[in-house]
Amino acid sequence: MRRFGAGMRAGELAVWAAHEQWRMEQLAYDIARGSATGAQCREAASVFEGIAERLRGYAAGLDGAEVVEGDADD
Repeated sequence: MRRFGAGMRAGELAVWAAHEQWRMEQLAYDIARGSATGAQCREAASVFEGIAERLRGYAAGLDGAEVVEGDADD
């Protein structure tokens, strides 16, 4: 069994990503309506960071590479 990004299996990652996509779509609608709150936007930013972290872990697992925190500009 292969695990990716924060110990998730590929199927778990797919389900999690679909759920987060739904949450982001709801935020997009709220932004368009002008009803998004600061707290909602901060939570979304945190979710985006989590998505990036898990996807980096997933990519590293596919490539057989090790995940390194930060980016090349750090």
